Amino acid sequence: MAGSERKKTRSVRTFVMLPNESYGRIQALAEANDVSSAWWVIRLLIPKFLHQQNGQFHLPLLAGHR
Repeated sequence: MAGSERKKTRSVRTFVMLPNESYGRIQALAEANDVSSAWWVIRLLIPKFLHQQNGQFHLPLLAGHR
């Protein structure tokens, strides 16, 4: 596509609090692959998670917490 025809993607900043164990595992995975945890791990996993939801609005991970 030509420059004006391309959709411009915009990123937003967000803040996430993780349990220490999850954070440590994400950091270890990122370090093992010589990448940043924010870019290559979290930004890779969020689209995959959203795709798996397949348009569902009920989160399966919250089912046991209600």
